[in-house]
Amino acid sequence: MAMQPRHSTSLVGGLQGLELSGGMDSSSASAARLPCLSELSSDSGDGGSGIVSVEHSGDPAIPSAVSCSKAPQVSRLLAVADEDGSVILHDTRRRLPSSLEKPADDNAVFEAHSPRRGRQTRSRAKRARSLSSPGRFDSAPRTRPRVEEARISKADTASTLPDDLLFEVFKRLPPPATIFRCAAVCRRWRRVVSGAGACCLPAPPRHFGFFRNYGPSPLSPFVPMAGIDLDLSFLPVSPSCGAILVDCRGHRLLLRELGAGSATELRLLVCNPLGKTFARLPPLPVGRHRVSCYAVIPSEGDAFRVVIVLFGAASPNFYVLVYSSASSAWEVATGPLKQPLIPHQGPSVVIGDVVYRLQCEDKYIMAVNTTKMSLSALPLPNAGMLLYAGNNWIGKTEDDRLCFFVIREPLVLVKWVLEAPGKWVQQEPLALWPLLNPATVGDLHGMKLSAKIADQLNGCKLVSFGGFCAGSGTLFFIMADWVVALDLKTLKMEKLWSNTDESRPLGDVFPYEMVAWPPAIKDSAKALLLDEA
Repeated sequence: MAMQPRHSTSLVGGLQGLELSGGMDSSSASAARLPCLSELSSDSGDGGSGIVSVEHSGDPAIPSAVSCSKAPQVSRLLAVADEDGSVILHDTRRRLPSSLEKPADDNAVFEAHSPRRGRQTRSRAKRARSLSSPGRFDSAPRTRPRVEEARISKADTASTLPDDLLFEVFKRLPPPATIFRCAAVCRRWRRVVSGAGACCLPAPPRHFGFFRNYGPSPLSPFVPMAGIDLDLSFLPVSPSCGAILVDCRGHRLLLRELGAGSATELRLLVCNPLGKTFARLPPLPVGRHRVSCYAVIPSEGDAFRVVIVLFGAASPNFYVLVYSSASSAWEVATGPLKQPLIPHQGPSVVIGDVVYRLQCEDKYIMAVNTTKMSLSALPLPNAGMLLYAGNNWIGKTEDDRLCFFVIREPLVLVKWVLEAPGKWVQQEPLALWPLLNPATVGDLHGMKLSAKIADQLNGCKLVSFGGFCAGSGTLFFIMADWVVALDLKTLKMEKLWSNTDESRPLGDVFPYEMVAWPPAIKDSAKALLLDEA
């Protein structure tokens, strides 16, 4: 490059060159060893060793950044970057036969100096990484990176990945907690996780976990099974009174508040632990009537219904009460009972508009039609054994047919399906012993287990039903203070959780179904477990 100034036609009309000096600049002590920029001049003078014009491809250009070494012995070397993204190297004390030009490196940092004497400013600019081999320079013009791309930080690198590459990353993450975290980051990641290719991702869990009623706790604690820790602390329930869980279905929980007056008045709460929302129902004065059935029925969106069945205390009548969130009111229907019935606590299942409640002591299933507001009884199939609480349960099939389960000895699961009104059809019995794989149930494989209460006198650990997850078709058992899940589709049995409080035996568990994948969780940063194990 010739060492003669060139006239510029740019907006900075007075900028024709930069005079460089390797001497001291008395106006700035912080840059004492840097070549300073003096007044514009057309030839070498007292203030510098030469004049360098900024020029690229034969046209004058405004310098975007200027860099020089802080070491005095090499301070004569200068690097000038122009608007086209190229760097030109100059030796200010000799005439070069040509300029050495290369695209700026990605990690290049330039110190830009104002042309005014005594005033210096510093700025940083990032350039596209050179594709040239080490020690060589590529003189081909380079396109300046877009401003939007230059502003992207390393922390946002994942946001630049296309959906297909992002999906490949998700496929290699361990399930299920990590997938939950990814789905909670932003809408785009959630769309990728739940998109058309979601079947290639690690299989989602069949359920979140389960709730259980535990005396010392004012609210039902949750046992997580899918990396999500839910709780009911958002409910406006007095810790001194508490509440008990009476039903769980879909993503809704039905709780009855305890405290003063709870014996003669029903105070109910319906909540969604995922969304941390709740609704307090209008209180129901029940007097001396006995509650025979609680059921919550989720509907579309946030809508739901609650069904309560009361038996008269003085007269053989029944009362069916249905609460609708759409009308925020109770509907009541009554009718006579053909025979006196004693209400018992038992499992329930919802099929369509009918709520079925097991009353094993009386050998029937109560059917409540929530549309007709009617009550009927369905006799149980002949199990050929003594039925008592814990060795029988009800559920439903994938095609919404009522089914009845019992456990026979030696640990055989028997299932009946209601094919038509009053017509039970027995299915093939399933032996549970072969399903107790040591890899999934641990030391339960070698224990003495029995479904008979009397066998506990012989050192056997009791096996009983604990719950049923309608959404996943999973049965829950209580085996020697362990909660064990049996997937009726894959016939895989897995040990989930152990009760360490021997003074309070395990009762029923309330599975919390996986209603959507990935789930929408409020305050997900707090809800997600931080345990990577």
